[in-house]
Amino acid sequence: MADAIDVIKRRLKEERIPDAPWPDEVSEKKKRPREVAFMDVNLCFPCGKCPEFCPVQCIEYLAPNSVPGRGLQPVQDRFQECIGCYICVEVCALLTDYDAVRMYDVNLVEEVLGVQIGDGKPTTYVPAQPYEEYFSEGGSQSVRTRGSGSRIWAKMNAEEKQILSAAKAGG
Repeated sequence: MADAIDVIKRRLKEERIPDAPWPDEVSEKKKRPREVAFMDVNLCFPCGKCPEFCPVQCIEYLAPNSVPGRGLQPVQDRFQECIGCYICVEVCALLTDYDAVRMYDVNLVEEVLGVQIGDGKPTTYVPAQPYEEYFSEGGSQSVRTRGSGSRIWAKMNAEEKQILSAAKAGG
């Protein structure tokens, strides 16, 4: 019987979202993605699942006190390194109850943050930031409603949904 990660990996490949590698196929950014991920830091309960499965390891815990009033800080991705694979979106939506990750069109991100997103990994490390005002519900300039969430759940069969529900309950 398949486990939850196998179900997610298979569905990502079937849905061609967009060119999702297997989580164990660690690669690096080779082209400018169409979309990049951002976590809603107010919805993220830092369970550590999305950093574990990110194929390019661009998701990290925020620095202490990045989000005031939180002990353990939530995660955020370093969007300049994101390859747009959707794995973090699906892992968060399907293996947790948080649904904190959304994918955003790179043109929107460039406009909102006043940045350029390139086709390769930046030459210098830039730590993740909360971006709470833009990518969190209720942020002062929130664009969260313009982001894309899970594409897989609605297309899963009953057996796959049961496997994922068991994984949520057990972990």
